[in-house]
Amino acid sequence: MNKFQILSLFCFILGFIFFSLGFLQGDVEAGVLIVFPIIGGSSIYAFLGTIFFFMAIILFMFGFISSLKSEELDYDYEERPPEKKASVKGGGVVLIGPIPIVFGSNWKISFVMLIIAIILVIVVFFVFRMFLF
Repeated sequence: MNKFQILSLFCFILGFIFFSLGFLQGDVEAGVLIVFPIIGGSSIYAFLGTIFFFMAIILFMFGFISSLKSEELDYDYEERPPEKKASVKGGGVVLIGPIPIVFGSNWKISFVMLIIAIILVIVVFFVFRMFLF
């Protein structure tokens, strides 16, 4: 573990301690919505607990990034055959209500996805119009 990960663990423990103190005094409320923990409060304990939790998350990300940079990969490039370049092209459409969001790896694929999105919106409009009205 590097220094960022140790500081992250320390901040996480401090945040948990502050939330526990606030919970014991009745200033902090906790619950679970589906699988997500919900913590709320209006005291200094809730504020400090939140600050330390966010610091723990940020420090953990820095520790993860620095551990990736510190690992040195030892490859012998002369023994490996040259790699072939593979080209992958793709795209997609996300419909949020009647608004299409189109993305693609180049403009041709994006244009095709835009046409598909327009067709999908028109088909969905007529299907809903047919069944609901």
